[in-house]
Amino acid sequence: MRGIVRALPALASLGALVFTLGPAPAADEPAVPVNRATPTRIMPLGDSNTAGGDAVGAAYRADLWQLLRADGRPVDFVGSVTSGPAGVLGDRDHEGHGGWTIGQIQGSVTGWLTTYRPDVITLQIGTNDMYDDTSAGAAPGKLATLIGTITTTLPDVQLFVANLPQLADPNHYARVAAFNSTIPGIVAAAGPHVHYVDANSGLFQPYDFVDMWHPNYGAASKAAIRWYGALTGVPITRFEAEQTANATVTNAKKVSIVSASGGAKIGYIDYPDSSVTFRFQVGSAGTYRIRARGANGMGTVCSHQVSANGGTAATVSYPSYSWDLLGESAVDLPLNAGWNTVKFTKGACYTELDAIDVSPVPTA
Repeated sequence: MRGIVRALPALASLGALVFTLGPAPAADEPAVPVNRATPTRIMPLGDSNTAGGDAVGAAYRADLWQLLRADGRPVDFVGSVTSGPAGVLGDRDHEGHGGWTIGQIQGSVTGWLTTYRPDVITLQIGTNDMYDDTSAGAAPGKLATLIGTITTTLPDVQLFVANLPQLADPNHYARVAAFNSTIPGIVAAAGPHVHYVDANSGLFQPYDFVDMWHPNYGAASKAAIRWYGALTGVPITRFEAEQTANATVTNAKKVSIVSASGGAKIGYIDYPDSSVTFRFQVGSAGTYRIRARGANGMGTVCSHQVSANGGTAATVSYPSYSWDLLGESAVDLPLNAGWNTVKFTKGACYTELDAIDVSPVPTA
């Protein structure tokens, strides 16, 4: 087809018409700093919702890597497993193990930590403990033990612990809700290097899922935004191109696809008068980073022209992954306090546009 202790930024406005975004708050040593002399070693740790698979891409790992790359943050994902779509995920190492419980991760984690020595761990685990009341009831204690093992083994590691995505079955859903309610308290008791990430409350059954357990590829990209905000301290908000509350589409077409974060993208931005124009407001004037999530299957680098408030157009370029694999490409534009329009038009060859992610330009 062509065409966050650092406070985690609130994403309840995801896809909404209006949001107010001011300068980035001072980050207290962001876990993944910009322009670090040596790459930050990140270990994605968990079950299949860390590993991903054929139907779900690489879970949140692909878009998180893309977002960090777009900032120029050097990172090294580490772990004994290598998987995920090449290209769109430039570093495929991790410790995501499909079907594993908290106890199984506990049994192997010390060896992984001493081998790979991560600076940062992104932990999402517990879905496979939700099968019955007994295992679900034991899950908070097991999570606390796992966190203790990690922080004892690597006292300086920055550990980010996420809640679980909701499940379709009512019994499973109730267990997940009960378990999720315990995670912030467990994290708060674990020390200053352990942080809670509300990564999954914006995902909904059945719309965002490929089955009862797994968010689809596009939905996982929404979780990645929250992971990114937690690791960097940068407030960031997504606007879906296909939602009329966010954008006006001219001489282009909506294309439904599960790899798009809202279930659809805008394709056929093919003509001189084709455009996608976003309208939103920010809290103060300044330079902002506009990350465009696009799909390019042309086999070569393609681009859009992007302008803010009718100003001089800049070029945002997209590597060619495929029409089904989406990557984040960034451009920095000056925005006004209050309302702004950001307009995408055809550049070189063809790229389909899923969404934009907006933040102040990261400095820390």
